Amino acid sequence: MTKIIKIKEIGNFSIFKNFHWDQNLDIGNNKTYDFKDINIFYGRNYSGKTSLSKIIRSLEKQDTPPKYDNPNFKIELSDNSIISHNSLATFTHPIHVYNSDFVKENLKFIHDENANIESFSVTLGGDNQQILDRIHELNAELGLNEENIKSGVFLDIQNKENEVKNATEDHKSKERDLEKLLTDKATRNSDSVKNQHSLFGDINYNVTKLKNEIAEVQSSNFQILTDDQLITKKALISQNELPNPPELSTYNLNFSQLVEVTTKILKTVVGGSNKIGELQNNPSLNSWVQTGHTLHKDRTHCAFCTNEISAKRHQELAQHFDLETQNLQTRITKGIEHLTNLINGEHFKINFNIDHYYQQYHTELLPLKVELTTILEKQKEVLEQLKTLLANKNGHLFTSLETSYPPDHTDEIKKVIEKIEKIRTQCIQQTDLLTNQQKEAKKDLRLNHVYHFLQDINYTQQNLDINSALQAIEPLKIALSTLQTRKTEITVEIKNEEDKLKSEGEACTRINDILNHDFGHQALSLQAIENPHAQNIYFEIQRNGCKAHNLSEGEQSLISFCYFLAKIQDDLDKGNKPIIWIDDPISSLDSNHIFFIFSLIEEKICKDKKYSQLFISTHNLEFLKYLRRITGAEQDRSIGFVKEENRKASYYLIQRHDNFSTIKEMPLYLSKFLTEFNFLFDQIYKCATVNQIDDSNFHIFYNFGNNARKFLEIYTFYKFPSSKYQLDTQLKAFWGEQIYKTLTDRIHNEYSHMTGVLERGEIISEQPEMQKSAKAIISKVQQEDPAQYNALLESISNPN
Repeated sequence: MTKIIKIKEIGNFSIFKNFHWDQNLDIGNNKTYDFKDINIFYGRNYSGKTSLSKIIRSLEKQDTPPKYDNPNFKIELSDNSIISHNSLATFTHPIHVYNSDFVKENLKFIHDENANIESFSVTLGGDNQQILDRIHELNAELGLNEENIKSGVFLDIQNKENEVKNATEDHKSKERDLEKLLTDKATRNSDSVKNQHSLFGDINYNVTKLKNEIAEVQSSNFQILTDDQLITKKALISQNELPNPPELSTYNLNFSQLVEVTTKILKTVVGGSNKIGELQNNPSLNSWVQTGHTLHKDRTHCAFCTNEISAKRHQELAQHFDLETQNLQTRITKGIEHLTNLINGEHFKINFNIDHYYQQYHTELLPLKVELTTILEKQKEVLEQLKTLLANKNGHLFTSLETSYPPDHTDEIKKVIEKIEKIRTQCIQQTDLLTNQQKEAKKDLRLNHVYHFLQDINYTQQNLDINSALQAIEPLKIALSTLQTRKTEITVEIKNEEDKLKSEGEACTRINDILNHDFGHQALSLQAIENPHAQNIYFEIQRNGCKAHNLSEGEQSLISFCYFLAKIQDDLDKGNKPIIWIDDPISSLDSNHIFFIFSLIEEKICKDKKYSQLFISTHNLEFLKYLRRITGAEQDRSIGFVKEENRKASYYLIQRHDNFSTIKEMPLYLSKFLTEFNFLFDQIYKCATVNQIDDSNFHIFYNFGNNARKFLEIYTFYKFPSSKYQLDTQLKAFWGEQIYKTLTDRIHNEYSHMTGVLERGEIISEQPEMQKSAKAIISKVQQEDPAQYNALLESISNPN
């Protein structure tokens, strides 16, 4: 069950500024004097009682009262949660607050007789609002529904219907505009898809097909055509059927075999003992001599120098250029001739004409043609290098040559040829597939055309605009439906409210039962009056059977509080355990009616404890005296201390200090006995027993003169209640000794007056005689009447 523990902070609310509960209501041991089930506040008028009730009423209304600048407060609940001025809606426990705002809202006739007593309508168990005011509010909200004059909800409905109509037309207009663009592109314009059927391939094209293809081109898988693809596909469309392309020449050059033959030749060495060393070591000279030897086989003299060639020299040269040498040279010559024949042979004449292929393959074949030519030339260069190696061997017949061979391009050549052959195969197959491929090419061109059309008309944005226009309609329709529902609700509520006006019996009975009580106000009553013009019932306060005018403040308070009790009775009877806050229900009431109000609270609210918490504030000391007897605070009525854990009621004092107020724990002399006599005894007792004067107790001495004089006046008057009472005489009788009377009288009189002792006003009062006087008074009371003395001690919570 939710309860209010404390008003933790009041930063700003009317007379309360920067109030902190934990600072002002600290009772030690890290505890504070918090709210209990029953909580009583006492404060003079204008001290801030109503301001506190308005803070709590904010929980009931879930809103702060109007005309309060920057209200700021925090309320701590029993579950340790905090409700602030910004989170009032989170408080859901039933709560009822009786204060001036409640009276103004529910009983307007009290403050404005011209408002008509109709505004005082009571429907217990319902919303408990002013029915006729509510009907007026509802009719004002509903407004007029004349042909040329509309207002309220009727005008709002008319305006919203126009907004729905305009939004619907805007949406349809955008749809029509886009539909026209699509239809023109599909069939109507000269550049429509249908009119370009030779290119796009569908003479029966229409807007439905266009919409289907729009969805296709907007797919994430769709790819627009490149410029090369456009050229290729257009060429494919215009392509006629071709014969099969010629086969390519076969490339079967065995390069590894050529390398092997060349290697053997390079490693062959001509040698022996009959060789001429000078020629062996000089290849150029050897070649020159070999040529000369051939030319001089049958000569005896050198044709160059005419010197004789001896038979021996002929023999030496014949042995040097023997058959072995000739065989090697023959091998070299044949090898070079073979390589030359290969270079000039069919192996390197592989070629093809791309015109024998369909146009769609030209883009792929052109780089292959260039690549094949390049690789063949590279392979020729490799064979030329082999020829060079053999030619070089001719000059090194007598040594073995080591060399590294250039790379073979045979695999590259074959790969290119394979690619070309693959395309050739496709081209041959293309003849059979050409019709279908041309159909696909036309579709690709058509989709590509549709894609660019969508970009040109900003199709995506147009659809967004259409969707936005469509989405704008639904909220307007919902708002219109809400208004129409509200119109129905208002009509039904008006009917219900009018019906409520006719169910006045229970309300009148409850309030009249209270007013007609023996201790109530039997002259006043609540009567239901039928209004023949409005066909409803209103309520009238009557005095002795006639309409009551000029109600006194006491009558107003009584009627208002009776209405409040009648209003909350259902909540109490249903066991909802509401929180109840009653702010100062006593105003200009005599003692009988003050006790009557207390009795109503006791009987209707407290007797069976139908509440979860009860808060009551008052400025009336007599009413405060009664409140101490309320059911549920029994332990607080006992004399002496009550343990904090056993305390069921809390008593608070609201004090105003110039422009701000604060909340404090109520002094015991107010919460327990409610007399100034107890307070004065408390001050004198503290003065008599204090051990050291400091800032916390200096006021006891400063006010001692007044307090002691007033206490003795009260004490001696009740002790000697003579009509000829004279304080001087009674003090003599009280003290019994003149010296006590003289000394104490000087202290009491001098320190409660400044006349004649002006110089004493210039210094701070701190006289040891004050404590002596206080001890004397306490001792005298104890001697004179021990029972009364002990009772006074208990009243200030100092039992001995």
